[in-house]
Amino acid sequence: MFLKSKIGLFKKSLFLCLFLIMGSFAVGQNFDLAGFGYTGMVPCPYFIEFQKGNKIEISWYNANQKRVKKLYTYKKKYIGRFPLFELDADIPEGLYAGLNPESKNYYGNKFMLLTGLVKKAWKENEDDIIGLGMLPAHKGKKAEGFFTRFPSGGSGETPYFYYENVSSHLVEKSKEGKREYKIENLCDMREDTPWVEGVDGWGIGESFVIKTWNNNDDKYILLMNGYISASNPKLYDENGRIKKIMVEGVISGKKKEFTVKDTPHPQTVDIGFLPEQEDVKITILDVYKGTKYEDTAIHFMILWRTEVIPYE
Repeated sequence: MFLKSKIGLFKKSLFLCLFLIMGSFAVGQNFDLAGFGYTGMVPCPYFIEFQKGNKIEISWYNANQKRVKKLYTYKKKYIGRFPLFELDADIPEGLYAGLNPESKNYYGNKFMLLTGLVKKAWKENEDDIIGLGMLPAHKGKKAEGFFTRFPSGGSGETPYFYYENVSSHLVEKSKEGKREYKIENLCDMREDTPWVEGVDGWGIGESFVIKTWNNNDDKYILLMNGYISASNPKLYDENGRIKKIMVEGVISGKKKEFTVKDTPHPQTVDIGFLPEQEDVKITILDVYKGTKYEDTAIHFMILWRTEVIPYE
């Protein structure tokens, strides 16, 4: 579990050769995944293409280096806020060719997935999708992340972001030892790695600075709200999520208040009001209160160059 009461890696890149499928929340999706796809080369080449009618085609190279294709149909359920997709057949063993034998612990047909539509994404003239896929706990094992399509920097080329002047972070003590939810977690897409404020109450007034990079043109903040865990999805609602934030340019002093959506899917905040690229200070003004813990968490937050629409 988690947090100031009592509670208690992304292990290998082996699950990158799996796939991302995504549907909509009950309120209806605001973009269609059909026609979008995901590709990857490590640890095994694969291509995923979404199709109409809740269908998805997956192709990969098996142990004999022969390309194999399979068409799946899926249906969607929910675990808390997280869509859970159930395929009409298990993932075939051939997809795991040459991977760590532990991957067999996760054979199955169910996946939790979060995604967003990136406007004018990679080629600057067409939309694309980004996302985080998670395997729910299976056969007594800890849940795992298996798919991430997020560059670690706003341009997709920088290795990581820097943060400074954070006002607090949560340090959690348990029988297993000490765990810190540090500000550096904000550029770590693995599940169960949020930044969590460390003061009494909901963290109103807590702040930090996101450092910019030279020659970037980032006009957005890309974030995933709350505590995201495939092992324990209810932690999203049990803990606080940011609702209103103040964004302030460290050099210009210009500031603006924003309302953040209460969704675990990736979303952006438009900071084009700043006159130039500069370090950005984030201050929590209000939160969506958790049902169990007085802790506010942010899973991911970096500077970004284009709009992302959450899939819900």
